[in-house]
Amino acid sequence: GDNVAERDFLRTEGDPGASGYTIKEAVALTRSTIPGQRALALHLLASVLDKALRNIYLNPIGSTLADKDNVDSTVDWEAVWAFALGPEPELILSLRMSLDDNHNSVVLATAKVIQCVLSCDINQSFFDLLEKTAIDMRCTYTAPIFRSKPEIDVGFLHGGFWKYSAKPSNVLLYGDNIVEDETEGKHTIQDDIVVAGQDFAAGLVRMGILPRIRYLLEIEPTAPLEECLISVLVAIARHSPMGVNAIMKCQRLVQTVVHRFTANSNMDVYLSKIKSVCLLKVLAQSDRENCAEFVENGIFQAMTWQLYKNAYSLEQWLKLGRENCKLSSALMVEQLRFWKVCIQYGYCVSYFSNILPALYLWLNPPTIRKLVENNVLGEFASISVEAYLILESLARTLPNFYSHKILSDGIAEGADDNAETWSWGHAGPMVDLALKWISFKSRLIDSQDEIIGISIFHDKSSSPLLWVYSAVMHMLSRVLEKVIPEDAMGLQDDGHVPWLPDFVPKVGLEIIRNGFLSFTRVNTAEYGTNLAAGSFFIEQLCSLRKQSAFETSFASLCCLHGFFQVFIYINNLIQLAKTVVCNPSQACSLSQEENILSKGILVESLFELRCVFDIFSKLVASEWHVVQSVEIFGRGGPAPGVGLGWGASGGGFWSKSVLLAQADAWLLSQLLDIFQTVSIEVLSLDDERTFTREIILSALGLCLISGPRDKVIVEKALDVMLQVPVLKYLDLCIQHFIQGNGRIKLYGWEYKEDDYMLFSEILASHFRNRWLSNKNKLKASSVDRTSRSNASLDTIPEDLDTSMMSRDHNCTSLMMEWAHQRLPFPVHWFLSPITTLCDSKHAGLGRVSDIQNIVQDPGDIVEVSKAGMFFLLGLEALSTFLSADVVSPIRSVPVIWKLHSLSIILLIGMAVLEDEKTRDVYESLQELYGQLLDEIRSKGRSQTISNMSTSLTPETENKINVEFLRFQSEIHESYSTFIDTLVEQYAAVSFGDLTYGRQVAIYLHRCVEAPVRLAAWNALSNSHVLELLPPLQKCLGEAEGYLEPVEENEAILEAYVKSWVSGALDKAATRGSVAFTLVLHHLSSFVFISHKSDKPLLRNKLVKSLLRDYARKKQHKGMMLQFIEYTKPSSVTKAEKEEGLTMESSNVEGRLERLKEACEGNLSLLTLVDKLKSSCLKQ
Repeated sequence: GDNVAERDFLRTEGDPGASGYTIKEAVALTRSTIPGQRALALHLLASVLDKALRNIYLNPIGSTLADKDNVDSTVDWEAVWAFALGPEPELILSLRMSLDDNHNSVVLATAKVIQCVLSCDINQSFFDLLEKTAIDMRCTYTAPIFRSKPEIDVGFLHGGFWKYSAKPSNVLLYGDNIVEDETEGKHTIQDDIVVAGQDFAAGLVRMGILPRIRYLLEIEPTAPLEECLISVLVAIARHSPMGVNAIMKCQRLVQTVVHRFTANSNMDVYLSKIKSVCLLKVLAQSDRENCAEFVENGIFQAMTWQLYKNAYSLEQWLKLGRENCKLSSALMVEQLRFWKVCIQYGYCVSYFSNILPALYLWLNPPTIRKLVENNVLGEFASISVEAYLILESLARTLPNFYSHKILSDGIAEGADDNAETWSWGHAGPMVDLALKWISFKSRLIDSQDEIIGISIFHDKSSSPLLWVYSAVMHMLSRVLEKVIPEDAMGLQDDGHVPWLPDFVPKVGLEIIRNGFLSFTRVNTAEYGTNLAAGSFFIEQLCSLRKQSAFETSFASLCCLHGFFQVFIYINNLIQLAKTVVCNPSQACSLSQEENILSKGILVESLFELRCVFDIFSKLVASEWHVVQSVEIFGRGGPAPGVGLGWGASGGGFWSKSVLLAQADAWLLSQLLDIFQTVSIEVLSLDDERTFTREIILSALGLCLISGPRDKVIVEKALDVMLQVPVLKYLDLCIQHFIQGNGRIKLYGWEYKEDDYMLFSEILASHFRNRWLSNKNKLKASSVDRTSRSNASLDTIPEDLDTSMMSRDHNCTSLMMEWAHQRLPFPVHWFLSPITTLCDSKHAGLGRVSDIQNIVQDPGDIVEVSKAGMFFLLGLEALSTFLSADVVSPIRSVPVIWKLHSLSIILLIGMAVLEDEKTRDVYESLQELYGQLLDEIRSKGRSQTISNMSTSLTPETENKINVEFLRFQSEIHESYSTFIDTLVEQYAAVSFGDLTYGRQVAIYLHRCVEAPVRLAAWNALSNSHVLELLPPLQKCLGEAEGYLEPVEENEAILEAYVKSWVSGALDKAATRGSVAFTLVLHHLSSFVFISHKSDKPLLRNKLVKSLLRDYARKKQHKGMMLQFIEYTKPSSVTKAEKEEGLTMESSNVEGRLERLKEACEGNLSLLTLVDKLKSSCLKQ
């Protein structure tokens, strides 16, 4: 108000006597004239948003319901978050204005709110975990995204390209550098609000937050404010390539951060320094050019100078005290990660010799008791992890060990002149240090010392040394990888014998001696449940993965990944040496360990590997639905671009559960690799087939879990599923299935070896192009990004994305974009070969108008669909042999999508059905899905809802119980247009083909939602092809599914009568088409049996129309008599009798009386009824 003194000191609007503040009131209070009130309002907002974010994070993934055990379920925190952040712009405008406040307390409070809104702390913990994994799980940008709409060219399948919510070109509208006085007048506040509504962080950047942060850093801010500001910069850098670009282009911003870091040159460590290094690391991760600039300009050296000076002994480090140890550890970790990024780009490898002395303490196994007693084990282990990950990155740059020309400085001939490489002279001693950790393991795990043996590995809350072992094993695996000859087969043919370096057998023998694997038959049922000292390390790690808290579970999983990678390389190298060098005289003198190594670590541990495979295949089977559920949660999402996982329940794709599931997928993929290379000769034929089935199900699960960073996993899974032996197994499943299913005819032909090879090639090409390709881009020259003639915002086109940020980052960036790719797959992804109506490379970029071109020239689509139908039938046949408790991705695809997929491929005409084999497979799928439809319908109301529906509302629940085939609601809102096209094709090319007609007739099934049934009927009627439909007995599924319950939809009943009156049913009546049967049944049942319904006016209207038509068209007399005398088909009547149901009397006289009632006294109509009565009596 105008007179602040007359109002309550703290409240500026609302009832002064009310308790607490609404979010709107708090936002309004940020504009108070009193600084204290502004600061208080901002603190209140920070508190509410922080609590909302943390409670959302505790919710179950894919759910809007709170977990009552962990979350305050009385508050819908997602609603709080959504309300606070959007869609109204007050909050972001108030925050941006408050950041310009001249009171330090208000600026600090504003920075904390922004820090909370951008989820800085929770996201940092997520990225810290990713940094420690050593698995090739690249970090991804956090910018909000959405799926492009499914189009007809991909059969409406979900899983389109991801796109940025805010177009990058709408965020940075200026030239090369951000200069605040140049942006004046180039855009409006309304534009800012639009962008902020799409993407909160992008809105802040557009509103000029970066120059303001630079100014605040230049005026010597307080330590808390500096920490908050740099956290915000880190969040913007992790947002997208656009965010990184904005920071790099903001004049003096990076230089100011570096200056703040180096201004205080003493050894004191502040949190802002740690985050400053983190910021530079993220900027370098995003773009190779940024990294090169930091190295060339001396920024890298300035930000990591402590690495050259911190050459501590353990005692000296412990004397710093726990808090200083914690801070120095955190700083050193970030500096090592910054160095690791540079190494991965090929820079700063030569710095190794200078920094190595400072790393010796962390590379050697420590005195554990001292670290535990001083409570700094975690801090020490964190540095050790990063030190070994540095060595792992350096090992990536090693030239191949058997390269013939290696210069003394480690630069291989032919190498990239700009990329430095590590030297084998340095690698050898580092391997020796790593081997110390392998032998150190027995002293840790098997120790009887309670402090060491229990606290280190058996404490389920934290196991920091597991991360060290993970890093050590990944480092060793990377070195061993570089020993494998680049052309092993060539060496064998050469007769030239390369020698193995000493460390290769040494690593293998140390692993065997120290009890990592049992090398004996193990108890499958109990495997992975034993944590006792003395049990084998791999089994203990499996147990920790299943039983422990998240971080211990995740660390043990990364350990397993590293160990198996080492096992694979050791096995390959030893076997390669055996192939090339064979000395039988030495065989009898080998020790037990050497004998195991000689025979092969993988072969000798096959039974244990199978147990590990069983554990992780079950884990993946239980986890893929979690990833799938993220995109299904009911709420559309809060203001995008903020909150862990963009505000999705439980963190969505950014949750720990999803991260753990994807790490499980990496390990399972690794195990699949092992079983592809090691023959399972010990298995019987039945066991081998069982194992093949498990491999197929595991590969399907991997495809459903994998995210943008896991593309390699999907490629491996496809390789496994599409190899010829697996396709042969699927064919075997088909044969057994058909023989056991009496309703599907036996095939008079069989597939040949050439067919399997062709299918494998076609499907591999299709799935890679359809699902793993990146989106097409426009050329950079087509769009001018530095000048705008007007202030209007760009839209986001569906077919092509003009973002400059969509370039391939494989070579120029260590981070992944969600945008421009399709992972994770939708659950029905394997239907794509029979639903993609274009070249797979162009899938998702077409339009409905392209369908005519497709119909005229199907091209390779027919061949892809043939392979796809075989693959689909094989998977379906496989799933029929699974027990009910097995979680199968095939069963999880709703039958609506399966039926739809069979319809889509018919858009190209009869080409698919002209081939005998493909027609038989198509008909088998039809029959199978018809049986599945009957199964679901018979399970009743509750089962139908749980299995088929994903988003019910109370108003539609009763309707959905029957009409669970919701093509328009679930598949595409314009499904009726697709029906029109399908019917046009049916009329034009089918010539009444039975198989084609059965597929079209399914849309008249009573389980199909009313709008689609109506659209199908109208299309068939208008095209005058109702008579081409098959008889009811030959339609998919049981007849009862088309007849019950009695139709009561007014529009459909009127459409039936309209077709009757127009003559569209005349031929259908003579040919026994299902169309006429449906009309007779539903009209007769509605008029004569459901006469007690609440629709007497409709009944009367329909009867009058039929009678008037009879008066005009005497040829319809037979149809009218059938209408009056109609009784249900015998199969339906029998089924009803078995259920104890009876139809109301259908005697002719009673029905004629009801016709008279409907005439409402109209004499001419009553006369017609009398004529019909006399005709009935004559019969």
